[in-house]
Amino acid sequence: MTESEIIVKEIKAIHKKIAGYSEKAQLDSFLSYYDNSPDFLHFSSDGEMRNYEEFKKVCTEYYNALAEQTITTIREKPLVIAANLVVLGWTGDIIARFKNGDVMKMKSYSITNVFKKMGNKWKIIHSHESSVPPEMIKKK
Repeated sequence: MTESEIIVKEIKAIHKKIAGYSEKAQLDSFLSYYDNSPDFLHFSSDGEMRNYEEFKKVCTEYYNALAEQTITTIREKPLVIAANLVVLGWTGDIIARFKNGDVMKMKSYSITNVFKKMGNKWKIIHSHESSVPPEMIKKK
């Protein structure tokens, strides 16, 4: 197995863990993979640019309202730039079920994450999300 193949396997496993934490609304575990530094940059699907603290605030609000979600991968494409730098493009469907009974369906949700290996741990240093407007189904 080549070095790039090993790195791709690591990144895919990490991304699967992140998705699992997201599905179960486990905020702290989810956020542990994001770089809490002034260099972190996030673009959310609403078009806003955020630093780590702003990203954490948005995630906290979302996960506090979330009961669970289902994440289905349509496609993922990792690109190894260097032994310590990987870009992962991901597209999938997300169905979010909120504690109040509402459901949000996000079709073809796309995320680009830039992972950097810091010490022995991969961290997301840049993240960009995009999507078509979600379908909201209000509890009756």
